[in-house]
Amino acid sequence: MGKKLRRSGAGPALSQALAARVAAKAGALHHGPSTERTVFFSDAVFAIAMTLLVLDLKPPELPDGAPAAAVQDALLEDVPALAAFMLSFALVGATWINHHRRFKAIAAYNGTLQSINLVVLFFVAFLPVPTALLFQTSSESPWPPALYALTVVGIFVSLNWLWRYARTASLMEPSVDEPLYRLVLWGNGPVWVVFLLSIPVAFINPTAATYCWILIWPLSQLHGRWACKRFAAAEAAALRAEETGPAPSA
Repeated sequence: MGKKLRRSGAGPALSQALAARVAAKAGALHHGPSTERTVFFSDAVFAIAMTLLVLDLKPPELPDGAPAAAVQDALLEDVPALAAFMLSFALVGATWINHHRRFKAIAAYNGTLQSINLVVLFFVAFLPVPTALLFQTSSESPWPPALYALTVVGIFVSLNWLWRYARTASLMEPSVDEPLYRLVLWGNGPVWVVFLLSIPVAFINPTAATYCWILIWPLSQLHGRWACKRFAAAEAAALRAEETGPAPSA
């Protein structure tokens, strides 16, 4: 009987069907239509990272009855640490906003998407470390600003990797067309580009590298206006094409 099945091709067909069934049942645990748990876990990591940032801010230790001049000097000494906290808090906040908006468009998940999301969260959770080093070590050392910039680059590049993979793996909502996809993909370009270019500057002049980060604000404004105009033009072209309809066949 077995020989007859193998000769008729029923054996291989049954084996293929069994392999497909096993793969489908095993794979059902690695993908699904809901991203709620992924988003909830990500929000918790963002909240913890923001909390860790503020732990490095400590009030100055002053004796009782310290003169006003001493209080002022102590507060001025804490300005660099406060500036580092504000910068990192703004970056983590911007990352959370971008992460939240992207998962509004990502309708499903699989194992690869979750792994890439963990890469994003790794850099977010690690950011308090270079933040603490940034203004607690010698300003002549290039490593604190270089490590800080590298971490920020890792955050935004991995966030773009997440967005790109969701597109290629067909995990997005159908409403996300090509213009919207590209608008989101390159929306944070000025941030990670400026930080990336500041890394070699840090090994020449660490202080100059930190001042380079100020360029993020004007470049983001200019890039945002250009990207919005390009997106509006693409949507206008798509709307005109929908109104015109397909060209009549000859």
